[in-house]
Amino acid sequence: MPLLDLLSRKPILFDGAMGTELQNRGLAVGSPPDLWNMERPEAVGQVHLDYIRAGSQVIETNTFGGTKSRLERSGAVELADRVNSSGAKIALEAAGKMAAVVGSVGPLGSLIEPYGDVSKEDAAAMFRKQVEMLASSGIQTILIETMISLDEALIALEAARSAGASEIGVTMTFQRSGDEVRTAFGESAADCVRKLEEAGASFVGSNCGSGFEDMMLVATEIRRSTKLPVLIQPNAGVPTVENNIVIYSGSPNGFAEFVRNVTKLGINMIGGCCGTTPAHIAEAKRVIDSL
Repeated sequence: MPLLDLLSRKPILFDGAMGTELQNRGLAVGSPPDLWNMERPEAVGQVHLDYIRAGSQVIETNTFGGTKSRLERSGAVELADRVNSSGAKIALEAAGKMAAVVGSVGPLGSLIEPYGDVSKEDAAAMFRKQVEMLASSGIQTILIETMISLDEALIALEAARSAGASEIGVTMTFQRSGDEVRTAFGESAADCVRKLEEAGASFVGSNCGSGFEDMMLVATEIRRSTKLPVLIQPNAGVPTVENNIVIYSGSPNGFAEFVRNVTKLGINMIGGCCGTTPAHIAEAKRVIDSL
């Protein structure tokens, strides 16, 4: 089912973090989560199932770092096709008829010209190849996420369109400066949303960031800047490290309060990013069910 067909009077509930959940299951901090699609597929599938059982209507494939650019940094560029096809298979099998699946596409992790050495043509080719692999594996909807550069987001969006994706969402990551939110490249939320809408995005939004409070400001700015469906996925606060363990301070109850407040803005889709868990999603479901 196309994702947007799920829209009703209540927001669609996405899943929470994948990377930090795999770390809780033994993934070393700094190691690419995507490689577990081949090394420990049962663990990836279990994370998907945990989120579905907690109430997620939509899960994301474990393919955030599935471009050749990112995999090259970990010496696994030759595994790019398998990372994406395996990630799609695991998610689709876990979802069955219980949830929709979207294909996660993250930033390249390298700067695109004129700021870096990656040409726009090479960037587009890498995004297109990843989306083609996801689409050929049965993924209809693509989520381009955690983009800090509007230019890169637009390149990825056009590449996904040329690869034949039927629905494409784009979520940007913003930093707060006083009462304003901007990307690391200085682009305002309003400008990002407007240009992504003009370029044909099916839905827009924001993920990652500093936590619940700052994301409320982001969500407010995005919601008043577009009539498209909006996806909001905050981190569970800013992480700290204690005894080599990454700790996120945002509790499931705090996430529930965030969900309660953000739904009043008319946000259509809600999920979690780094540090959020099935317990956070279960609390979000409780709030959404009460609407």
